[in-house]
Amino acid sequence: MRKWIEKILPGYSVLPLILAVSINMLVYFGTSQLRDYLTFHTITTALDEWIPFVAPFILFYVLAYIQWIANYLLVAREGKEFCYRIVYGDVAAKVICLLFFLFFPTTLARPEVTGSGFCNDLVRFIYRMDAPVNLFPSIHCLESWCCIHAAFAMKKPPKWYRYATTVMALGVFASTLFVKQHVLVDVFGGIIVYEIGYYIAGRTITFLNKKKELQKE
Repeated sequence: MRKWIEKILPGYSVLPLILAVSINMLVYFGTSQLRDYLTFHTITTALDEWIPFVAPFILFYVLAYIQWIANYLLVAREGKEFCYRIVYGDVAAKVICLLFFLFFPTTLARPEVTGSGFCNDLVRFIYRMDAPVNLFPSIHCLESWCCIHAAFAMKKPPKWYRYATTVMALGVFASTLFVKQHVLVDVFGGIIVYEIGYYIAGRTITFLNKKKELQKE
C-alpha cells in the first residue's frame, strides 16, 4: 500500500504540497474574512464592460480545480528539485497575492443572473459562495498559468498533455472574464505574479544548493 501511494505521491512532495494548500487557504479564505475592514478599489475598464456574460464558461471555471490537482500530482512525480521549484514558486506567488489582497484590495460589480438552466444555476451558486473580493491578481489564472508552465517543462507526461493543458488554461482565463469573476488586469496580474514567484523560488533553491556544496567542501 505504501509503495502504491509513493508512486502517486512521492514522500519528498508531501510537505511542500501541504504547505502550498495551507498557504492558498490562508491567503484566499483568510483575507476574505477581513473584507469588512478593507477599502476596495475598482479596476474595471471599458473593455471589461464590453465583454459579455456567457454562463457556460462557468464549466471551465469549476473544472479548473481538477486540472490543478492533476497538475500537482504530475509535478510531484517529475522529480524532487522540479517539484520544489514549481511548488515553492506557487507559494511565493501566493505571498505576493496576500500583499495585494491586504493593501490593494479590488472588487467588481457582478451582473444579475436571471436565466435558467444548469450553467446559470451554477454561476449563482458560485456567486453566493465566493464574494467579489481577492480579485487582483487572479488566483484562478495564476494556478492555470502554473499548469502551462509545468506542462511544458515536464518530461514524463505525453506531449498531448501540454496542448490539453494549454487549451484548458485558456478556457479558464476566458471563464474568469465571461462569468464576471475577474477583469482583464486580474488575468495578466495572475500570470506576472506567478512568474515572479517562480523566479524567486529558482533563485532561492540555487542559493541553498550552492550553500550546501560549500559546506561539503
